[in-house]
Amino acid sequence: MYFSQLILDPRKAVIDGFYDAHQALWGLFSDSPERKRDFLYREMDPVTFLTVSARPPEDATGAWRVRSKPYAPRLSKGDRLYVSLRVNAVVKRKGADGRQDRFDVVQDARMRLLAAKEPVPPRAELAQSEGLKWLEKHQESWGLVFDPKGVNVTSYVQHRLWRYGSKAKVSALDMAGFARVTAPEAVLRALTLGVGPAKGFGCGLMLARRA
Repeated sequence: MYFSQLILDPRKAVIDGFYDAHQALWGLFSDSPERKRDFLYREMDPVTFLTVSARPPEDATGAWRVRSKPYAPRLSKGDRLYVSLRVNAVVKRKGADGRQDRFDVVQDARMRLLAAKEPVPPRAELAQSEGLKWLEKHQESWGLVFDPKGVNVTSYVQHRLWRYGSKAKVSALDMAGFARVTAPEAVLRALTLGVGPAKGFGCGLMLARRA
């Protein structure tokens, strides 16, 4: 695996929005029409991206400054990490048409409170509480135990886009906090294969450093 920092030269190319960024990153890893995604990315600012990938990115445009290095974290049980992640945090629930669908945890909580005619907290407050619940539900599968008092949800964003001729929404929560390693192999899978149901559009990449 490879960890890369990619910096776009705005004099040579411009990324205009969420979907544009997704397409631009695909261009660095797509070497054939049949290629399936084997990378994760996180947008750090409008011109800087981090990726974890099975192959190093290749820039044929000259618009990117690429710094790549092998990525093979060595972890032990009990290690303390500072972890940040951008995830599409959803719950599965039957929709109005009876079919099971995915609902982002913040919007799902808002709808439940509205239906019960209960006070609805601000979205930032719901993002913190619902994001932490989602994290605690999934942390075991990632080989981690988070300190619930040390987790902050710093951002909740809903992206809207046209896909396959219809409107779609992708919600992303940014979360960060301290965690202990309970299963090193599971952590390694989460770091290299991603977390959450959506691994595209900048979601799913977990970053960690020793703390």
